[in-house]
Amino acid sequence: MEIQIIEGHPRIEEIRNQIAVKTGPIVCCIESPDLPEHTNILEVYFHKKRPLVAKQQPDFLGGVTTLEGELLLRKDNSEGMYRTVQTPEFEAYKTQLVPYFAWSNRGQAEMTVFMPIVWE
Repeated sequence: MEIQIIEGHPRIEEIRNQIAVKTGPIVCCIESPDLPEHTNILEVYFHKKRPLVAKQQPDFLGGVTTLEGELLLRKDNSEGMYRTVQTPEFEAYKTQLVPYFAWSNRGQAEMTVFMPIVWE
């Protein structure tokens, strides 16, 4: 099935300027077990120019198709409610997205469907 990038309606403030990934009718998500330890799910960005590849995994989560590729992890997040705007620093990280219906099957974890996107 074709991998598609979709966006939510711009009037939905929580997902404005963010994308989701689906393959056929299946929406995918990124989970904290597929990220480096101590990575906040809010640090994950999608890079449009780094393609995802579908991979059938019969022994993973009862047999699912995951999407493998590189996402970007924002490395310059600081504490505090307000921050001075600076050019963000990103690090590429090879990982996988799992079908949304199969999330939270590897212990307690964070998950997100919508991610900010880097177009360059």
